[in-house]
Amino acid sequence: MSSSARSYTSSSSRSSVSGFSSISSNTHDAVQDRNMQFIWWIANRLTSYDEEMHKEILDDFFMPDAKYIHPALTIEGRYNIRKVFRVWTSLNKDEPEVTNIVFDGHTAIISLVQNLRPRLFPLLHLQVPATTTLHFKDTPAGPMIYSQQDSWTLEGIVQSMPLLGWWYDHVVRNILGAVLTSAGGFLHTANQTTGYLQFRAEEVQKLSTEIIEKSSAEIQSRSKEMTLKAHTMVDQAKDTVEKRVASAREEVEKMRQLMRPTGNPKAITGKDAA
Repeated sequence: MSSSARSYTSSSSRSSVSGFSSISSNTHDAVQDRNMQFIWWIANRLTSYDEEMHKEILDDFFMPDAKYIHPALTIEGRYNIRKVFRVWTSLNKDEPEVTNIVFDGHTAIISLVQNLRPRLFPLLHLQVPATTTLHFKDTPAGPMIYSQQDSWTLEGIVQSMPLLGWWYDHVVRNILGAVLTSAGGFLHTANQTTGYLQFRAEEVQKLSTEIIEKSSAEIQSRSKEMTLKAHTMVDQAKDTVEKRVASAREEVEKMRQLMRPTGNPKAITGKDAA
């Protein structure tokens, strides 16, 4: 990044801040342009390896308890952020390059390329895509950054390594794609089979319930019919027995009537015989 691009004047930055904080008589597009100029100025100075530029941004636009989040660490406070900056710049030689910024007025997403060139091994150079997210808060002094989060993707780190990147793109991705596709097909078939079996099980359960209910109803109906028939037969047998008993009594009475004498016959004695 050229020095002219990073040497945005303080008066311009403060003018941008005023446009950032409130909309004046300028048109919306003009305000947007000013805000973008401001955030580009912030990003370029924040990623610069010039300690004075970095210190100016921290002192003027970072809140005292601002938080810095990195894939390897999390710290709070401007002083601690400066310490991390010093360690990083002492280990790495080349500055990152800002490639794109998306800014909505309160959150800035900065796309950049980290140029990893260790000072101990200057011939080693890796370019890793990264993202820095700045969160702003409105304060009486103007917009202040309360959080900075740096994100490095595993894909970007792997692809920055020549041989490992080729192997990752042409071997690992293809194998993982085939494995996941096969697994997805298997899961789809398993889900379909499970759904079909569940549907059939519900049908069988429903049919069994209907058969049980129908059988129970038939059993209850037949039981009522048999009970009614049994009561009828008992009543009929009782009537028959009563009729036969009555008839037998009549016969016995008739026999008694026949066996009784009709007149008063005299007793036959020996005297009468003489």
